[in-house]
Amino acid sequence: MANYTKPFKDLTNTTPLSRVARQSEISSYVKNIINTSHVDFHQSEAFEVSEVILDNVRDFGAVRGTFVDDPEQSMVTDLVLPLMPNIMHIPVVGEHVAVIEYNEQLYYTGIINRNNSPNVNDRLGTAGNIEPNIKYGNTFKQNLKVRRLAANEGDVTVEGRFGNSIRLGSNIKNGTPNIRIRAGQDTQYDDVNILAKENINKDASSIYLSTNEPVSIFNPSFPNKRVEGKSIVLNSDKLFFNGKNGDVNIRASKDVIIEGESVIINAKKGQTIKMGDPRAPMLPTVNGQKLFELFTGLMKLLSAVPKISNPATAVQAGKDILKELPKVTKQVKNKEFLNMQVMTADPGFKVPNIPPKKPLPDPDVALAKKKTGVKIKKKPSLGDLKQ
Repeated sequence: MANYTKPFKDLTNTTPLSRVARQSEISSYVKNIINTSHVDFHQSEAFEVSEVILDNVRDFGAVRGTFVDDPEQSMVTDLVLPLMPNIMHIPVVGEHVAVIEYNEQLYYTGIINRNNSPNVNDRLGTAGNIEPNIKYGNTFKQNLKVRRLAANEGDVTVEGRFGNSIRLGSNIKNGTPNIRIRAGQDTQYDDVNILAKENINKDASSIYLSTNEPVSIFNPSFPNKRVEGKSIVLNSDKLFFNGKNGDVNIRASKDVIIEGESVIINAKKGQTIKMGDPRAPMLPTVNGQKLFELFTGLMKLLSAVPKISNPATAVQAGKDILKELPKVTKQVKNKEFLNMQVMTADPGFKVPNIPPKKPLPDPDVALAKKKTGVKIKKKPSLGDLKQ
């Protein structure tokens, strides 16, 4: 594991001294002695992976393999564990990892960047114990189409092996922070070996968190949408929000726009689809089919009334009235013409306008500003909250 190497050969025996040594001979001899005693200390060593443990809870993430520089050296332990317990870079067979030793246990710190590729960094067979054509593992397949993610100065990037990434960066025009998460590299990079840039409209699935950066969204069914300012934009073929055991809230200080080929709102309980200010009384909407049936019955009743004055038609008119009257009475009594499923706010009810309370400042931040001499704005008063 940790080892020493000598960068210089022992040349003391090849530099003979005369019986009466000259100054130059003594100087050369001393330099050779110093160089011979010099050693380089290596705390870590390259290790070629031949097996990755992923089916054992106790040894999850551990690897087996051989040291690259000295394949014959004995190992303190059979398994090399990942050094970090919470963040792991799982290598594949043939990749090299940097191994260190702590308290008679070997750990690997990360994958050595042999190919500068986010997909595979293998050097199969370097340590002599792996056949050059062996598979990378049981499930992993190399994908030569995956490209490195383009980044700007100061960015922090996390790249997966499969065209997925997280970039903590900024809008380089004004330095405002943003976060870009993507899964599924844009296919236009499949045939060109250049750095891949995120594209919210062409990557498979994306989440953009921006503070001051415009994001343009393309949808073939609707006009293009440009989102500016502080925003979170999600884009994929399908979006699914599921409140497993609670509410789903969508609120906006301005408009809430829902567009689609069809918009379906389904509520299992009655009187649960409500439109308008929720603080106002809710009134039922109209059931168009039932209202049509009611009006049809009323029209039949009204058309039968003139016939009562005519002795020739009075009997038939009475029969028609007796036939339709129970139907109309039932519809009115049971309010069948009303749709109790979809409720709307009473337009005649005046909802009081209560302004929202302003958020209070963090007292810890205010105290820190005071200690550092930063001028603090006056504390909000009850009058400020009422405004």
